[in-house]
Amino acid sequence: MAMNARTATTALSESQSGSQFAGLPGWRAHNRADPDWWINEHFEGRSLAEVLRQRDISSLFRFLKSRGWSQAAVAAATGTTENQVRAVIQGRQRVTSYDVLERIAERLDIPRGLMGLAYVP
Repeated sequence: MAMNARTATTALSESQSGSQFAGLPGWRAHNRADPDWWINEHFEGRSLAEVLRQRDISSLFRFLKSRGWSQAAVAAATGTTENQVRAVIQGRQRVTSYDVLERIAERLDIPRGLMGLAYVP
């Protein structure tokens, strides 16, 4: 799926690997986000669970930056480019593609159900 500026949606590239960013601030030893964040943390007055439920990827990326992740680290972890991360953070692009949302959830160890991507009892 290609980026469409009019609809502000994007299918982000999978060309980068997170392994090259091991050791960057905010990364755990095994190159993953802390899974407890998605349930227990808050950002800008909202729980991260709410941010994820609303699929607010801009807030998700801003949260990661607040935890010390660079845009390069966010891009690598989610299979996107720094330019795409910047556009999402700035609100110039929205992530609405199921495949991209699924990839972000998988690569950040976000339980899919928190983003409405799977049935959760």
